[in-house]
Amino acid sequence: MPIQVEQTEIPAVWSLTVNGQPPYPSIDTMADTGLLRHRPASAASLSWFQTKADTWIFQINQGGLVPLTDAVRRSSADPRAGFLLMIKMIEAIEETIDHLLPVIPELLRPDLLYVSCSANGRDVEYLQIVTLPLLCPEQEAVLVDAEIVRWFGAAFHWDSSVIRKLKDLYEREAFFDLLLELKSLAGEPLTAVEKQREKATAQQDRNARDIHTLPQPEEGRNRLLSHMKTGTTRGGRIAMKIKELARMIFGVQNQEMIHEATEELDLSSDQFQIAQLSQGLPGTPEEEIGHHAYILTEEFVIGRDMSKCDLWIDSPSISRQHAKISRHAGSYFLEDLGSTNGTTLDGLKLTKNREYLLPEKCRVGFAHEVYYFRSG
Repeated sequence: MPIQVEQTEIPAVWSLTVNGQPPYPSIDTMADTGLLRHRPASAASLSWFQTKADTWIFQINQGGLVPLTDAVRRSSADPRAGFLLMIKMIEAIEETIDHLLPVIPELLRPDLLYVSCSANGRDVEYLQIVTLPLLCPEQEAVLVDAEIVRWFGAAFHWDSSVIRKLKDLYEREAFFDLLLELKSLAGEPLTAVEKQREKATAQQDRNARDIHTLPQPEEGRNRLLSHMKTGTTRGGRIAMKIKELARMIFGVQNQEMIHEATEELDLSSDQFQIAQLSQGLPGTPEEEIGHHAYILTEEFVIGRDMSKCDLWIDSPSISRQHAKISRHAGSYFLEDLGSTNGTTLDGLKLTKNREYLLPEKCRVGFAHEVYYFRSG
């Protein structure tokens, strides 16, 4: 669904038009609330309204900020300065995604990236991106346009091989890998959090590869799920988990207390991983107000049948057993169980009866009921 962004005759006022057949993107009420009440520092302050079914007008509240194009004309054009600037852009994208706000590729352009400059007007202190709370549940996955990478390369005289590598990472939306590559090019050290995340990401990639190299036919998948169950019933699996946890923490075995040498528990172990579904945005007061649940079992079923589901959603649009979240080798997977009204992952409709790897933070829709998923 092509998106056209144009500047109007009024300074800092832009229009966004969706060219295509209806249904057009609608306002995502959760993202709308997030931008109005819990806007992260990485998102520019703006106001917006819809003029037609396919057109939105938005105005950026600059407040002393200047477009990146203006800032670059005043700064050094040396390659490292460009790497540092693009690091700030990727960090802003990461923070926006972390707040579960949409990142619209067409709005990631140099004249819509706003920066705060130091007193000398040359050094950029922070950078903000523009995002709008638009959601289109039926959208198809498309490659991200890497025009912004080419602009950086031309403005800061990057080598063509560097541009190609960064462009590839950007088009694949591998933003964290892109951040690591940029820090390496700029000679910037990683923070402790980034080092930890780099290690966790590598492990998750290995786990995902291991899962996808297992037999794919239905009988092979059933054997895998059967092998990974820890009990014949959901209650049995929970009970066995509790017993196992008790043995590890308290040394309880066969109802007797035994003394063991003290050792640190590996909290990164798969046994201690917990995931959460919540209607409210995680990290905000709304998280505790809406419907939420913790995922503590290997198979977590969502649906309208209270007797057969772990998360009960009382809505006629929800199927009796609508979807399932499974945990394999430390990663979480989402599967639509043949529901009538479908399941979405970050706005993309899922194919029925097929597992999809869940990111650590994402938005999941069961029919018209939207939840935030978070793991780790």
